[in-house]
Amino acid sequence: MTRHLRLALAFVACTALVAAACGGEVTESGDDGAAAPTTQAPEAEPETAEPDATQPDEEPETEAAAPEPDEEPQGPPPNIFDDPRDGIFDEFQATFDRGDNPFTQLDAFCHTHDPAPDRIATDKGIEADSISLVHLRSKLEDFAAMGFAVPVGNVAEMYDTFTAVVNEQCGGVRGRMIEMHTIELEVLGATVDEDRNAACIQAIEDYDGVILLNSSGFQGSANLCIVEENETAFISTQGQSEEFMSRGGDRLISLSPTLEESLRWLAADLADRGQLDGKTIGVAAPDTPGQYEAVEAGLVDTLNSRGIDVAVFDVIGCAGGTFCLEGVVESVQRMRSAGIDVFFNVLNVVSTPTYILEMDTQGFEPGDVQFYASDFNAHAGELVSSKVVAFGGEAAGNLYNGALIIDDADTGAYRLEDYEPRPFNEMCNDTYGANNPSGANHENADRMDGSGSSAYGMVTTVCNIMRTALRAIYAAGDNPTRADIYAALANMGPIDSNEMLPFTIRPGKTQAPNAIHTLRFEYPCTLPSPFGAENICIVPIDDYRAAPGR
Repeated sequence: MTRHLRLALAFVACTALVAAACGGEVTESGDDGAAAPTTQAPEAEPETAEPDATQPDEEPETEAAAPEPDEEPQGPPPNIFDDPRDGIFDEFQATFDRGDNPFTQLDAFCHTHDPAPDRIATDKGIEADSISLVHLRSKLEDFAAMGFAVPVGNVAEMYDTFTAVVNEQCGGVRGRMIEMHTIELEVLGATVDEDRNAACIQAIEDYDGVILLNSSGFQGSANLCIVEENETAFISTQGQSEEFMSRGGDRLISLSPTLEESLRWLAADLADRGQLDGKTIGVAAPDTPGQYEAVEAGLVDTLNSRGIDVAVFDVIGCAGGTFCLEGVVESVQRMRSAGIDVFFNVLNVVSTPTYILEMDTQGFEPGDVQFYASDFNAHAGELVSSKVVAFGGEAAGNLYNGALIIDDADTGAYRLEDYEPRPFNEMCNDTYGANNPSGANHENADRMDGSGSSAYGMVTTVCNIMRTALRAIYAAGDNPTRADIYAALANMGPIDSNEMLPFTIRPGKTQAPNAIHTLRFEYPCTLPSPFGAENICIVPIDDYRAAPGR
């Protein structure tokens, strides 16, 4: 069971994607840039102030003020969101002309549009009047007994509600109604990976799923069952390995950076900004299959390529399970002997507190070491990072206080004084609240009660995933094949996201995030609404910047 607990822990990373977001507004210019000609009567004849259209010699300025042909507007003005954050956000939005696309507007989830004429069945799952999508729902509620309750709301209802809205209020996609199927996935037990592969087969063979969707975490070989073996598109919040992304043939769409990328951005950003100059660095990586390799390739090799030496690079044994304890004492001894003042935290949620407590035992004091992390093993999320205190106690919390996290997530931004919910988040939650059958209504303010509720953000993430799929179907034309839809999906370009961050999809880069910033772990939390009983918080401390290589 412990092996599958390790897999389950990665699901918690999804909660980082449902954090707070700030607001702005859309501006649609009605001015085409050409000034309207004006006519004034001569001063000597004020009584003729009203121009006589039969006397053109009294209006010589009218013709002269007419715009030249090359000044004529070329189509309607762009429909560009004016992001109040400016900088990198305005640059991103400038690439995103929403036009009159029924699935890109910010005032509604979708708009009515004409059905395609002469619709025919074109492919598996694509009928003349319907198209099949499948929601793969991981049962996050099963984590509650283990102390990992994830308050994300009724995710299945979210998908069903947005499906009903597009069908009943917007006429489907070009006249094709969306058929949404849901498959429930176990997250605990000895057969999790096998169950996910079975769900892959059920979704594709029984439901003819054209695009599969997941916002609650989905790992392992079943990803390849979907995108490689069955050549079907999959949109997920889960960070994937670069190998899986490559083997997916642009059909694997991720709302997170790759595992290697997350670490590469961390290392490159710190190195490029000189934050590691003169530092003595330590890294302790788990021997979990795939994780040690990602740490070496993404973190250590990137540092070495920039001339930064890693003084201690240890492997911590996990005995094929979740708790990585083998060699911890000896590793901390080596860190102490080397005199490290920087430590990169890449261990999992239950192993990190043990390692930090051992550092405290061996004499490390608060301020001796600057901890750095990314969202690798979900450390950008408060639910996971809070376990440093929950499992390690005050000593571990004090030592880890001030850890810096480089990631695209806007965790804890709602605690900042100038925070305002963003229009995409608000539109998504208003749509869900007005149309779901249970009467659920999630507000941004829900996160301010200290419970760490992520339902508001989960609604936005589901809305994002659904709109991305619907945009691809719409862009593929009147009678698309599966291949047409997958090509449109891979060439999507800019997309909306939870928090309205710079997200793009293009061939060869179907992991969406493009920007990062720095967050700080604080214990005890002195800001409004600390997270849970652990009294911690994560909050942004600087502006977003382009991720290295983006």
